[in-house]
Amino acid sequence: MRRRSLFISIRQHGIPPGISLVEVVVAMGIATLLMGLSMTTMHTVMRAERESSQAAWLGASFQRFSRLFRSDIHAAEKLKLEHENDTDATTLIIEKPGKEQVTWRIEAFRIFRVVSRQGKTLHEDTFYFPEGSQAYFFRQERLNQAGIRIREPDPQLSLDVRGKKTAGSQRPVSHEFSIRSTIGHDYRLAEIRFQQPEKETNQTN
Repeated sequence: MRRRSLFISIRQHGIPPGISLVEVVVAMGIATLLMGLSMTTMHTVMRAERESSQAAWLGASFQRFSRLFRSDIHAAEKLKLEHENDTDATTLIIEKPGKEQVTWRIEAFRIFRVVSRQGKTLHEDTFYFPEGSQAYFFRQERLNQAGIRIREPDPQLSLDVRGKKTAGSQRPVSHEFSIRSTIGHDYRLAEIRFQQPEKETNQTN
């Protein structure tokens, strides 16, 4: 008599089949790839947000700096640079009415404003510019004006020349702009007289 062998089918009892090692490796590879893509996207978004916040903060700081700088020069009774003959002075001293003195000082990419009266400091401000910026004060005697020139590096063009040596006579890649205002009262405008137009009258006969 032939003996029947016992054979139990796993599928018949509702038990799922096993997972091979190849499938596990493929699943782990896909998960690692998705995790890397998500981390890269998150890093890019965070960097863009940080750069936009920094740009907005620098813009607000520069707007306030421009307003205060122009106001101080317009209200100046006396103005002097650190050295009168220098074209790249880093200190500007303004004497305003009421024995008030405003000192502007440039250090690296920061500009300090100190307001004092009779040797006592009343207020201090600090303004920031992008790293690598260069600034200096100047005065134009003929126009009775004073101001500041700021040379700001161009990050887009700097990437193209990074790592390359430039000639000694070639200027670094940068944008230059200036802020200038008339010192004190502009007496030239005071001499202008505007003639008021005569009133027209309608005469009826």
